[in-house]
Amino acid sequence: MVWLRACLGPLLFTIYSSKLFEVIKDHLPVAHAYADDTQLYLSFKPNSSSSQSEAIEGMELCMKAIRAWMIADKLKLNDDKTECLIIGTRQQLSKVHIEKLSVGDVSVTTTTVARNLGTWFDTNLSLVMHIAKTCKAAVYHLYNIRRIRKFFFMMKSTKVLVQAFIMGRIDYCNSVLYGLPSTHINKLQRTQNAEARLICSIPRFSHVTPVLYSLQWLPIQFRIDFKILMITFKAIHGHAPEYICNLIHIKNPSKYGLRSNSELSLAPLSTKTKKTLGDRAFSAAAPSLWNKLPSEIRDEDNFEPSKCKLKTFLFREA
Repeated sequence: MVWLRACLGPLLFTIYSSKLFEVIKDHLPVAHAYADDTQLYLSFKPNSSSSQSEAIEGMELCMKAIRAWMIADKLKLNDDKTECLIIGTRQQLSKVHIEKLSVGDVSVTTTTVARNLGTWFDTNLSLVMHIAKTCKAAVYHLYNIRRIRKFFFMMKSTKVLVQAFIMGRIDYCNSVLYGLPSTHINKLQRTQNAEARLICSIPRFSHVTPVLYSLQWLPIQFRIDFKILMITFKAIHGHAPEYICNLIHIKNPSKYGLRSNSELSLAPLSTKTKKTLGDRAFSAAAPSLWNKLPSEIRDEDNFEPSKCKLKTFLFREA
């Protein structure tokens, strides 16, 4: 009975909470949920006071409806854990005058940083806080592993520890780091270099590129591209969630007899906010990266062969 309850738990919770989206769709256009974490999204025009007022009213009415539904289904909304984050460019945020939202008897003040499933988002999506916390945690584990490094007789044991405690943190949700300035990415790269030197027991200022190659580790920037391309492959072949599959579109063949008509290419997305938010979106990054791949990788149908070919290609590029 314990095993049965453990297996059915996620399914029963999903069935129990599925009515939540019926409540939300009457007020807001977009919502995402993962387990018991629900996020509400609403876009508005920053230079229009009426649009801002409508956004506040819509969000507060939606929260009121969610509260009523939760009370009816014997659930409780934790007001203290409710956060409000406004995301936009620096110019857009200067025009916004939203300071708080009313959630029941509690006023939720807008914050500059919010945690989203282990990733720290800020108002400009610069992810400076996320990178800082990731590097801080990596340094902590590096220090502890370095203290016991002398007790490991095999390099493989150290590599397993580093991959489990550090590389997993660096690779977690690293696709959101696409398009960030190199000054931010270099902080993570220096952390990865320190990990490689620790595993191979080489001096601090020694050349690290051959070490990364021997460990078969892609540099940070290429690991980000690798993650996005793998998600793109799944989206093209229908193995990704529907909301991700809808973000990309197969390019229609040209009416002229071009050789590119036989290749699997994606339709590029034109964005207005260059190098800030628009080009960093998955709908823009996926076609840009995918169309640069050789045709032998794009035409591959199976996941594992495509993954191996892609990693080999990125290693050569790196």
